[in-house]
Amino acid sequence: MKKSIFLFLFVTIQAFSQQVLFKGTLLDAKTKKPVVYANISFLNSNKGISTTTEGTFAMYVQQKYTYTKVHISCLNYKDTIVEAIDLSNSTLLLQPKLNILEEVVLTKRVNRTFLQDKVKKKVHGIHSVGMRMMAKYFPKDKKNKYRSYVSKATIYFSKRHNKKSKFRVRVFNRDDKTGLPKDDILNVNVPVIITEGQLKVEVDLSNYDIEMPTNGLFIAFEKLFIPFNEYGKKQSASENEVFYAPVIGFTKYNYKKPKDRTYYYIKGLWSMSALNQISSFKKFAPAISLTLTN
Repeated sequence: MKKSIFLFLFVTIQAFSQQVLFKGTLLDAKTKKPVVYANISFLNSNKGISTTTEGTFAMYVQQKYTYTKVHISCLNYKDTIVEAIDLSNSTLLLQPKLNILEEVVLTKRVNRTFLQDKVKKKVHGIHSVGMRMMAKYFPKDKKNKYRSYVSKATIYFSKRHNKKSKFRVRVFNRDDKTGLPKDDILNVNVPVIITEGQLKVEVDLSNYDIEMPTNGLFIAFEKLFIPFNEYGKKQSASENEVFYAPVIGFTKYNYKKPKDRTYYYIKGLWSMSALNQISSFKKFAPAISLTLTN
């Protein structure tokens, strides 16, 4: 009897540890065009992948993951949760969000700018397994009161593992209740490519008429889990973990209040970085500066 139970458990464990190919396609439900750079995350794990420019995705996972659910997140589309086994080897139609454009009033512009959170000190690399997005909070204060239109975001990177790679920039408003990133206020896909060894990139946002809300905004760095960005694998006893470039930089600021500037998007949820709770790291934040104009 004991031998039978042992054999059953052995066969079960072997079956669930087998590597299987998890692949599929995401299309826009209305236009039937590919959904580009959607993030697909296995719930309650750090496993995930991004769609390519053709809307396809493919990765090897342990068979046990196919019996769980995945969370699908993408700019301008409704968040979706489906069974992994239903998504694998199939095409899923994603429902686009209805974006209502606000009225734009054109006025004479005087070129006055304000640089918020200038990067003055050494930039350190940080790599978080499973992180889909890292956002930095920029409050609206007296210094930028009359220069509240977003002109550009400057993002700095670590020297390590900085191969030619691609990421996406997103801009979020702030939830008054939770203080977390809430809605996209940049409804345009802004992918950025950096070259090998490039340590800084300036992203021009001046054409999108983004006005900083009264409670501030977030500039988010979205990592893309695509083959183009792979730079290595971590070998473990159970499975391989793929690393993706670029590695965003962190630097030290002379913050007063508020100090909570760093937020992560992991497993389909936003949360404040644990670094904010460690006294020696409270003044560290993503090396991102924001240029505002009137």
